[in-house]
Amino acid sequence: MAAPSGCPFAQIVKASAPVVAPHVRDIVDDFYPRMMKNNPETKAFFNPANQFEDPPKQRMALANAVVAYASNIDDLTPLLGAVEIISHKHCALRVAPEHYPIVHDNLMASIAEKLGAAVTPEVGKGWSEAVLALADILIQTEKKLYDQTADRSGGWRGAKDFKVSAVRMITEDCAEVTFVPADDSSTPIDFTAGQFLTLHLKQEGATPRHYTVTSAPGKPFLQCCVKKLKGGLVSNLVHNFKEGDVVGLSPPFGTFVMGEKPAVLISAGIGATPMKAFLEAHKSKVKMALHVDKSEATHPFRQEFLDSGVSTHFHYTSQDGRPAAEDLVKLVEPHIADCDFYLCGPDSFLASMKTALTSAGASGVHVDVFGPALA
Repeated sequence: MAAPSGCPFAQIVKASAPVVAPHVRDIVDDFYPRMMKNNPETKAFFNPANQFEDPPKQRMALANAVVAYASNIDDLTPLLGAVEIISHKHCALRVAPEHYPIVHDNLMASIAEKLGAAVTPEVGKGWSEAVLALADILIQTEKKLYDQTADRSGGWRGAKDFKVSAVRMITEDCAEVTFVPADDSSTPIDFTAGQFLTLHLKQEGATPRHYTVTSAPGKPFLQCCVKKLKGGLVSNLVHNFKEGDVVGLSPPFGTFVMGEKPAVLISAGIGATPMKAFLEAHKSKVKMALHVDKSEATHPFRQEFLDSGVSTHFHYTSQDGRPAAEDLVKLVEPHIADCDFYLCGPDSFLASMKTALTSAGASGVHVDVFGPALA
């Protein structure tokens, strides 16, 4: 995928990238407060934790995206995967074409503020056109996604009202919630296992949250499992759900889906949720499931995996300490040549496991990231 033909901005961006890149973090640190001040309606799209935690994942994701875009401006093919991930998240949040000029205007103001005289009229025009071109790529990709999710069985656009029909405690701090359409529709809801729903609560300050769908596709309901976090506004609200409560849900989106090859599932903590989804939909493909947790009591969906008949290995740190990634890879070594590997868990766990698996010769290692992509 090349930059749009007939536009000179690609060369301008490429030439100015070495000047811009060292200041990208300063630019995005200026951009987010600026946009939320000038366009306070955009606050509804962002999880405050990702904005202000250390490191600030949302800001890092944008900074890395800007650098990657500038670095690949001649051929955007390496960015197709990132564009796909970002577009799925945008659709889940109900981002619309009219939101992109807001991003453009505030981002260009931040670039001018932080680079000063380095932003000549030519450089400013080049980056402006580049940002608009990337926006157009995202808008077109997102239109296709919106159409696809609306046209599938039980599909819809935007946020649709669902009722809470059940809340089941999976562990002391993990609750699986069942949602049924508020209009009492019994139409099977189609999606791809591994995708996430997005919860839109009807409460001030409760920004949207993504949670993996843990039920199988083709049911007239959706389920997700939410871990209660200390000080977490939305997770605590979910744990207080009562039967009959009405919430808004975006249709399932996401790119962490299973391919054709046999699979090994590797997870830690609440990262068990997409593995439960894969088990529900593709049990015959799963050759082994490996999970790391504090104890049996804190392990989500432990019994479901034991009852499935799939080969399992569970490591509990309260008994056996924190495992080395290389030791865990030895347990799945017989599957290295034939299987794809699906990983979900804390960032440090994902990084060490992906490195160890790749070093051992695994070719298909797929990672589900909780939080902004590219961070």
